[in-house]
Amino acid sequence: MENKNKKLIFVNFLFSKKHGMAVENAINFREICSLLDISESYKCTINAFLDNVEKCTDKHYNDALNLLDTFFSNEVKSNSLVNDLIFCIINSNFDFLKVFKSNKLRLENLQIVYESAFNENKPFLKEFSAKDKINKEVKKNLYSTPAVTRFAPEPSGCLHIGHLKALLVNYNLAEKSNGTLLLRFDDTNPVKNYEKYEKEILRDLDTLGITGLKISHSSDYFELLVDEAVSLINKNLAYVDNTDQETMRIERFEGIESKMRNINNSESLKIFKELLQGRAPGYCLRAKIDMSNPNKSMRDPVIYRASDKMHGRCKLYKAFPTYDFVCPIVDSIEGVTVVCRANEYKDRNEQYKWFLENLKLENKPEFNDFSKLNLEDTVLSKRKIDKLISDSLVTGWDDPRLATIQGIKRLGMHMTALKDYINLQGASNKTNVISWDKIWAMNKKVIDPLSPRFMAVEKINCIRVFITNFEGLKYTKNIPLNKKNTSLGSKDVLFSDTLLFSQEDGFVLKENEEFTLMNWGNAIVEKKVVENSIVTELYIKLHLEGDYKSTTNKISWVSESGAVTATGIEYGNLLVNEEFNINSKIDKQYYVESSITNLSTDMKHVQFERIGFFYCDSPCVFHLVPFTKQKRTY
Repeated sequence: MENKNKKLIFVNFLFSKKHGMAVENAINFREICSLLDISESYKCTINAFLDNVEKCTDKHYNDALNLLDTFFSNEVKSNSLVNDLIFCIINSNFDFLKVFKSNKLRLENLQIVYESAFNENKPFLKEFSAKDKINKEVKKNLYSTPAVTRFAPEPSGCLHIGHLKALLVNYNLAEKSNGTLLLRFDDTNPVKNYEKYEKEILRDLDTLGITGLKISHSSDYFELLVDEAVSLINKNLAYVDNTDQETMRIERFEGIESKMRNINNSESLKIFKELLQGRAPGYCLRAKIDMSNPNKSMRDPVIYRASDKMHGRCKLYKAFPTYDFVCPIVDSIEGVTVVCRANEYKDRNEQYKWFLENLKLENKPEFNDFSKLNLEDTVLSKRKIDKLISDSLVTGWDDPRLATIQGIKRLGMHMTALKDYINLQGASNKTNVISWDKIWAMNKKVIDPLSPRFMAVEKINCIRVFITNFEGLKYTKNIPLNKKNTSLGSKDVLFSDTLLFSQEDGFVLKENEEFTLMNWGNAIVEKKVVENSIVTELYIKLHLEGDYKSTTNKISWVSESGAVTATGIEYGNLLVNEEFNINSKIDKQYYVESSITNLSTDMKHVQFERIGFFYCDSPCVFHLVPFTKQKRTY
């Protein structure tokens, strides 16, 4: 896997350096092909080529190479994008490369293309190799000693997918270096009620399989932070200021010093103590750094703000430290060695270091910046989520339409797939917008072998089907829950003389047509009853000796006797054109085979055959997993 990923990293490196294209979010060569600005004929040929390569036999390797050789004989050698992609695919598979280089097939046209691309790309291969060597050395140094990292969420809402990259970058570094990840709740804002969401965040971490963390709160250090603020005042490195917020914003932007900047230290100290007691309205405390610094975060940032609210965990003060003041001090005290955070905070690194230096803090963490995770069509703002909840447009923070950890879990996301996808993005500084279909595609690969199969029929306008030659009483037959993974166990399928079909299946069947009943055998339509364009009844006879390979239609069915009613919910995008999507939740009723009631509680994913994969949210309530809905072809 590591070698395969490295090959894809080289493809991104080559296409970025040579063609100015970013393909780093593609998870395989097919996706890379789809991103290239090339004709459909090129894409069709490359996909046919990949069809053979992926079968991993010498015969299919030969077929793939012959296909390309013929393709390149038709005067298409000049497309650099195609040539480079073919070059990368051939080099990505050692066995395939060996077959190609054996030259038994005499691939003259393909050989010319490959050698041309190889010579053209030598400088890029050399540069990538050198860069890879440096990266390995940096990585080796990063992991050479146990790292102490921290994840410091504000407990004002549940964790969402936007938090996940920061969490996993910190967690992975600590794990790989045999170090420690600290969980610190940033509870510096007394206006908010944090206790509820602290419990929810711990639940989210448990869902992700991250447990046993050492927990602290920023408020644990309030007294120490006051002492550090006093120290800055005494060093003439902080001052109180009563400039109004808008004026301060303008002055900081334009580099204008505040009228209060040169107030004497004793007066500043006196007012600061009053500020802490709630007796200095309109004042704040600012660090005195450099109002002419081009980095605006260095232009005397506010480090203490007044509040008329009492803090839930500390009753002593009515002024509280800002996040930017808390982080360097508490990180240093708690022994954090590496601060991994999104590069949106990069301009504050200089400020962070200034506090460490001027407060003479001995432990000085290193920085490891990475790009923020950006997802298309996703609401992550806590304010917007709160508004959706208060307006009763969603049911809560765990609504499946929200990108919270609990929300996407209820939508059918397997946490292994989610973590794997985020980890594939790495700690890169390159910003990309990620589309959900790629995450759900990885999710499907994870849940497919874990999902029991059940037949289901949509309830609306379902058809009663009578078997005219059914002999004896109804009976059951035991078959695997998943034929591709028999370790999941088995189920009893009920066979009887009266079945249920979906309306769309019954509609396409013709009288005298032979078709296949899934998990049973062939049957022939004897009579089809239609009223007002709706099929109401079918009469069929079993023809179990028939060859299922000869039939066009394979039909899923449920025995009417013992059929269980279940709700299937399909969720769509929460917003359309920035407005709430009133069609973002669609309920359907299904008849499902009775054995689904015996489903083990630890089996949360199932497949309704020929319909899609579902997440079992509660008994007989299932959520359709996105991008798994099957299109029926007749």
